[in-house]
Amino acid sequence: MRSAIIIVFFFQSISSFSQHLEEEVTLFLNNKENQLFIQNHGYYFIDIPKEKNYQNRLSGTLNNIDTSKIDLNHINLNFSMNDYRYYLISDQKVILVLKSINHIKKHMNK
Repeated sequence: MRSAIIIVFFFQSISSFSQHLEEEVTLFLNNKENQLFIQNHGYYFIDIPKEKNYQNRLSGTLNNIDTSKIDLNHINLNFSMNDYRYYLISDQKVILVLKSINHIKKHMNK
């Protein structure tokens, strides 16, 4: 019984921590100054790796994206507090890399 209580407490702690991170990301993204910085410095593109298996790292696939004038506010993307996110742009044969919020914050403070 005691181990069951510990397991439940453990999973509740993880869930609470995850919710806190999601709220922190949302607060950061709702700030207009942060949105402008992200639009200019929060992402980049890479060619699809030929030798590496990238499929298991993808957060999603996008289609019909004009990479010359991308507007992140009009694309369904999910930023992460600590991890980069990778989105395949299938018709362009490139990967959109979203920097983590922590990485973006470090660049903003320079």
